[in-house]
Amino acid sequence: MSELIPFPEKEEQLLASGTRKLLAHDYLAAKKDFEKLYEQTSTFDHVQLLVESYRLLGDIERALYYAEEYQAEYLEQEQTLEKYLHLLLLDEQYLTVHRLLQQYPNEKVQRDLLLLESTQDLIGEQTYLVKESQLQLWDQQRLPILGNQWHQWLKRLSLTRFVSLARAYLVRSQNPFLSPKLVEMLLSCGVKETIFVKTIANQEVDIDLSKLQPLAQTPQLQLLLKLIAEKWENDDPQMAEAIALEAQAQLALLYPVLPEITAIPDWAQSYHLEYRAMFGDEQATIQLEKYPEIQEIKQILREIYQELF
Repeated sequence: MSELIPFPEKEEQLLASGTRKLLAHDYLAAKKDFEKLYEQTSTFDHVQLLVESYRLLGDIERALYYAEEYQAEYLEQEQTLEKYLHLLLLDEQYLTVHRLLQQYPNEKVQRDLLLLESTQDLIGEQTYLVKESQLQLWDQQRLPILGNQWHQWLKRLSLTRFVSLARAYLVRSQNPFLSPKLVEMLLSCGVKETIFVKTIANQEVDIDLSKLQPLAQTPQLQLLLKLIAEKWENDDPQMAEAIALEAQAQLALLYPVLPEITAIPDWAQSYHLEYRAMFGDEQATIQLEKYPEIQEIKQILREIYQELF
């Protein structure tokens, strides 16, 4: 009786077939095999093959679509980190690469980034003017910037050009939703300069970025949320959540010029009194008169959000 010849599993067949086609530069056929392989078993090893086939086909957007699902895995090792960052460079996401290099330094990618940025600055004057025009339009609209719009605007901008645009804009800004985004991007890209920012109260304030923290890490926001939780969480968790959300939204518009840390207990108390007053506590309404400056700022912030509706 003849022996049965074992056939490789379907997964092994797809892996061998796709790899063979990839080596033969038949990238489209390889991509189809790797898509089937990834559908069968979604692993980091398999997604790397699929991403590579898309890269070789020149479909960087699709390559990044899959790679970003495994961003944490790509960032774990230097070899895969370089592959991921080079995908971002091919997609002209220079600022995103700057941001990631702050956390995951890589000299080779840093050199490639600076070279590409230099080239972009030499040939991209028209791109710069378009970006500047879009920034002015957003400023006039005074609306939040949608995620994809912001993502597309950041592409093809070198850090030098971005800093130039941000510096010029922040001292004359009219859109309260835009200034915090610009400042946080400067901060995440490792910019350490002193910048000038126009506040909600139309004052010009200098901000040393080397001493600035992201909003979520600021002692002001952390203390405010802590005090709100202590005051409301046991008695009314839903109210605590509602107050915390409003406080966080308001400080997001004030950022990077937040209240002094010593003023935060008064801010927390003002929220507490406001919500008591909403339920008919006349004494709370009277006590709110102790915080006229805080209430004036909060009224400005509330009007900004109300304009959206």
